Formats: sequence, structure tokens, C-alpha cells
Amino acid sequence: MSVCVLCGAVAGTGDASRVRRAQPHHHRVLTDDELDATAAWKRSHWREMQSILRKEGSQKDVVECCPSVLEMVAKKGGRTPTGLYVELYEDGENKQRLYELSCAPDVADKPCRFVDARLYNQSRCVQKYSYSYALVRYSSPTEVPQHRPEGHFSVPGSGGWSMDYVIVRAGCECQLAPKRRTHRRRLERHRQRKRARHDRDDDD
Repeated sequence: MSVCVLCGAVAGTGDASRVRRAQPHHHRVLTDDELDATAAWKRSHWREMQSILRKEGSQKDVVECCPSVLEMVAKKGGRTPTGLYVELYEDGENKQRLYELSCAPDVADKPCRFVDARLYNQSRCVQKYSYSYALVRYSSPTEVPQHRPEGHFSVPGSGGWSMDYVIVRAGCECQLAPKRRTHRRRLERHRQRKRARHDRDDDD
């Protein structure tokens, strides 16, 4: 009987030593005040999102996580997919207009709406871009592409005008950035230093 008790004690001691050798967690424990403040913010944020959902949902079928604004714009120029600046066609009051879908004011680079509170600070509203077909003219003849990209063609007798794609704003997208694994990087640096010390000891 005493042997069993002794074995149990030894086993218990072994378990305790294994617990002591376990890697400590590096996460800081929040205080009660911080936990209360976080819970209060989550409740306030949830109520705010519900209010927005009811208000905007009564006006349109879809409520966006990153609100956008559809505009028809008349620009002097734009950029082609290859990065060249081109003049957009206009003739007096006859101006070429393009549709653009832009992030609403004070939305770009801000956290997204309706995302989980745990991911709120990792979310960002990002302006997205696409291409629109337009009547354009290159700033100088030397900039005209030698190899015409798909969709590009000149308009004969138009004074250098041609059809090509230009970059336009095309939506406001919610993106989530994963948290940086700082602990893993520290652990990897520790392992590298340990290997370096081991190599130096071998050389000695």
C-alpha cells in the first residue's frame, strides 16, 4: 500500500515538474476595469450597429460594411493600366464622364462596420480600383504604345484620340489583417541565437 502511495507521489511530482517546465504565456491578463470597459464598448458598438442597420435597411436593400458613393465624374485626365497619364476627351461643354464608386467620406482606412468586435481593430475599409473604357489622347506621340494592348485602338482622323482603358474607383472593400505573430518571431530569434552559440562552442 505504501508503495502505491509512493508511486503516486512520485508521479504527482513528475507532473508538477512538467507543469513548471511548460512555456509561460506572454498574453497580458486584463484587469477588472479593462474587462468592464471592453464589455461596455462591445454592448455600445452592438447597439450602434443595430441602429445603423435599422435606419439604412429601411432605405435600401443592402447595407454596406464599408459605405460607398456612386458618382459620375468628368476628369481632365487619367492613368492607363500601364501607368501612363492620358488626356480624357472633351470638346467645350461636351465632356466625357465616367462612373466611379468611391468610399464614402471618412470611411477609407477606418474599421469596417458589422464585423465581430474581436476583429474590429484588424479590419479596414479599402478603396478598390478597376478600369473603364474611355476616349483618350497621349501627352506626346512617343508615349503611344508600340504594341497595342487589348482594347486599344486609334480613331482615324480624330487628331490623335484613341480608345483605351483608364483606372477608376470601383468600390469600398472591407479587409481583415491577421495579427502579427510577434511571439513566434521572438521564439525563432531565440532558437537562432541558441544555434549560433552552439556553433561557436563547437568551433572552440
